Amino acid sequence: MGNASTCCSHPVIQNKEAINTQQKIMIVNEECDVREWEADDFVKIGLQSHPVKEHKLFDQPSVIRRMESVEGPKLGERLELFPEIENQIVRTVLAQLTPLVIPQDMERGEENPPIKFDNDFIYHGEWKDSQKHGYGKLLWPDGSYYEGGFANDETSGFGRLIHSFGDYYEGSWKHDQANGYGKYHRYRNQATYEGNWVNDKQQGQGKETWQDGSSYEGEYSNGKKQGRGMFKWGNGNMYIGDFKNNKMDGYGIYYWKSGKVYDGEWKENKMDGEGQFNWPDGRKYKGGYKNDLKEGYGVFEWSDGRYYKGEWKEGKQHGKGVLRMDQTKEISAEWANGKMLTEKQIEQQNTGS
Repeated sequence: MGNASTCCSHPVIQNKEAINTQQKIMIVNEECDVREWEADDFVKIGLQSHPVKEHKLFDQPSVIRRMESVEGPKLGERLELFPEIENQIVRTVLAQLTPLVIPQDMERGEENPPIKFDNDFIYHGEWKDSQKHGYGKLLWPDGSYYEGGFANDETSGFGRLIHSFGDYYEGSWKHDQANGYGKYHRYRNQATYEGNWVNDKQQGQGKETWQDGSSYEGEYSNGKKQGRGMFKWGNGNMYIGDFKNNKMDGYGIYYWKSGKVYDGEWKENKMDGEGQFNWPDGRKYKGGYKNDLKEGYGVFEWSDGRYYKGEWKEGKQHGKGVLRMDQTKEISAEWANGKMLTEKQIEQQNTGS
């Protein structure tokens, strides 16, 4: 709303009532900065320009790399032992994880010695009708490593895949893809997703966590936050409401650690539509928003009973409005960019001069 020294100056009283000196001083010095956010406090999801790092777990369309098929056992070279994993990152991750527990209901096959195929894949495990079937281990040429269930030459059931760069997925598989419940863990930033998957993408209920203490818990669709969810930032702020395409969109409530609360409509991470904002010192605003700023008709109230009812534009009083200064006096006036206009200014504005 601008500086207190210029805000609300030069009142025009359309009902011709006089304002005494004390009231004039109060209007000129009124704290009219009623912006909802401060640069160091208001954080959002998905804005790369914002100081708070974007909280998005996956930066690729498909996180779980699909298994590449390998030839049948008769075309490979038999090895005496399954080789040591040479990829140091994979070795480090594997050493930190508990041994994989094979489900008792896994359909088993016939175990054979390790086989190295022409494309340098190495498989050691069980077979059925010349296909990988049952429990097995698969090692890629780049050091990626899978251990778990197979069915008809595809990963199936429960298993764990460790990528060559350290990320790993542990959970349910079907047709060489993550399907069902599972956990994905980032090696570099320790971010995790745990929840439901459909064809390598987050789908349904799940939870993401980050190293800075931030977390999201809620609904996903096609790998993105979609539906109802709760996002908590490591600095104490929290949003509960609707998400669309990884952004706050729809209806939701945002709680600031400082005690401020916005309850209303959102569009692409910004307050947009009808909403209500409450400050810990008792101030409150109810009305329209656009692009994070008050827009349209709205009512701003101070904790001592004073209020402004009227039109807003880009976060400032703009248009016709009523300002209540005490229990007995209301000022009807016209505003422009947060300042009350004089009669002369209104005339000039109307004539276009």
